[in-house]
Amino acid sequence: MASVKYYQRLAQGDAPVIYEGLEFHPLLVRDYQIYARAKQAFELMLASLSPKLARLPWCACLWAIDHECEKQTGEIGEYLVSVLYVLAKSLRLDDFAENGTLPLRPVFAQDGSLTAVMIGEAYGNYTLLNMQQMDEVRKIIAAQNGYDIPDESWNPELVRAAQQNSERNSMALDMDFETLLYSVAVNAHCRAKDIYDWSIREFHGMQSAIDRSYGHLIYTLAEASGQVTFKQGNPYPSWKFDRKNDMPSGFVTISELDAGAKGLLAGT
Repeated sequence: MASVKYYQRLAQGDAPVIYEGLEFHPLLVRDYQIYARAKQAFELMLASLSPKLARLPWCACLWAIDHECEKQTGEIGEYLVSVLYVLAKSLRLDDFAENGTLPLRPVFAQDGSLTAVMIGEAYGNYTLLNMQQMDEVRKIIAAQNGYDIPDESWNPELVRAAQQNSERNSMALDMDFETLLYSVAVNAHCRAKDIYDWSIREFHGMQSAIDRSYGHLIYTLAEASGQVTFKQGNPYPSWKFDRKNDMPSGFVTISELDAGAKGLLAGT
């Protein structure tokens, strides 16, 4: 989870967050492709990796995964570079959009491990962020843009099983961004082109509000008919708030697993 202090800052709107003299701004919907490209890197669960990788700081771990990918496939991975693009956008260092180069670069130790990220070298006045500071940057950017940093105390095998269960139970959808944009615009009663200037956090918040509103209406009416019951209660009990959930999406409780196994799990 991202730090509470950054959520408190965001309660004031989409104001930038100042950290180590750097000003971090929320990404806009027009930056959605850059945001989406880095989603897997920002939401990486370190505990799900091998012990060799899991003990590394987050950003150093991304580089190690990219380097391992290069050794196995001949092509370097894109975890780290996807994060650097988001970082450049967040800092509004937009030069790279014109000349194809990033105004920041990774700094390596003699053994090839990542030790820092250098920001603004091209401007003659740079800032170095070490790996611990990049952990904090991850929290800032996650809070500003809706990335969901996993709780490393979760059981990786159960998280993986939950994700697979969620995928099995979901219908195959054509996840086209333009279609999503128009769907939100229709429900927000605005023009699609106006949404490009929203922050991504606001865009996600609007989607959740739309889902919650329709879900509450449909499930409440179904429940009121007396013809439908829900094993764990109405999935959308309120149009204002999400149902409390302390586990990753798709989890089932041990009692439910035991019921499905006809008591074979009892006492384990």
